Formats: sequence, C-alpha cells, structure tokens
Amino acid sequence: MNRTWIKIAALIMTAMAAGVGPWAQQNSGKFAPPDVVAATDISYPVNTTTTGMVSLWVSLDTNGSVQNIQVAQDIPPLTAAAQASVQKWTFKAATWHGKSAATPFPVHVVFNPYNPGATSIGGGVRVPAAVPSNQVNFMPPQVREASYAFYPPNTQAEGTVVLSVSVDKSGHSSDIRVVRGAHPLTDAAVDVVKQWGFQPAMRDGAPAAGRLCIAFVFQRNLS
Repeated sequence: MNRTWIKIAALIMTAMAAGVGPWAQQNSGKFAPPDVVAATDISYPVNTTTTGMVSLWVSLDTNGSVQNIQVAQDIPPLTAAAQASVQKWTFKAATWHGKSAATPFPVHVVFNPYNPGATSIGGGVRVPAAVPSNQVNFMPPQVREASYAFYPPNTQAEGTVVLSVSVDKSGHSSDIRVVRGAHPLTDAAVDVVKQWGFQPAMRDGAPAAGRLCIAFVFQRNLS
C-alpha cells in the first residue's frame, strides 16, 4: 500500500471535515475549486543539473492560507526549492454553497531542462502515482501524462511560469490562466500543458470539473 497516497487521502479527508463535510448529503450544490492568485519566482537550485516534476498537495484553510504541504513526488534537491516558494504564494479558498471551504490543491512544479531551438530532450516527465479516488468523497484533478516545454529558439531567458489549469470532467484542460509569466517562455509552457493528460476531479464517485496549478522553472545553460 502506497504510503504517499495514504497521507494525501488523509489530508483530503481532514480538509473535508474542516470545511466541506456536507458534500455527501448535498452533492447537487455548487462547488468552486480553490485557485492560485499570485506566485513568486522559484529559484533553480545551484550546482545541479537535475530536472523533473515535483508534485505537492497544498492544504488550504477557509481563508486560502497554506496549512500543510504534502509531497506527492519528491526530487531532491528540487523539492525544497519548490516547497519554500509555494509556501509564500497567495491562494483563494474553495467555496461550497457560497461559503469558503478547506480543501487540498495540487501544485506541480516542472524543473525544465535547457533545450534551445526545440532540441530533443527525450522521454516524458515522470508523474506521481495516482491517488485512488474511491478513498474520499472529493478528489482534485491529477496529472497522468506530462512532457517538458521547449525553449523558444534564440533565447537564453530564464524564470518561472505559473499556470492555473482548469480540467473538465472529461479530463481535458479547458482553460489555462497565466498567474506568473516569463517572456518569451510563457507561450512554451502554455502550449505544452495543452498536450498533457489529466484525470478529472471526482465528487461522490462521479467525474467533475476541477483546477490545479502547474509551474515551469526555466534555467539557461550555465555550463
């Protein structure tokens, strides 16, 4: 039994008990998922060429404040950098019947390899193991297939692009909002996320629309 998803399921159930306990009895009500409002830059750790996706489940209270961050996919030394920055971000709490609700919010941070001119970077991005959606009454969307972004040709730009991604009940990204951009890298991040595969959110055993956050940390080649 996977200890990571057990911890995440426990986090979700704790959040539900704090703010959205009536879901099972009122599944026809209107639910608005949590969202990221503002984000700071994520520093690429120095003296490392490690790449990959760090996946975090951020527990938000009814004010949208970060209460806990559970690591769903750990990639040392990248995880600490992601956690330190996400802790400072501004989030908006979910609402249920017009009232704020405590919920978990997935944040995936891709530390992207330097690949100017769309040079080959080989393979996709490893994604975290799925959290069984039958463990709780609500499960946010999950990433099931991911790939790296290609740097635009003729650029040595670096920085962090943070995207708020809406996933419909069919598992497709239906809306991508730029929370933090880094010209000219923003378009590259948006374009690749449109190709990712998602598992839709689940509410009371049925697919539902949801939202998650995907960030790309771009660093120019320093070698």
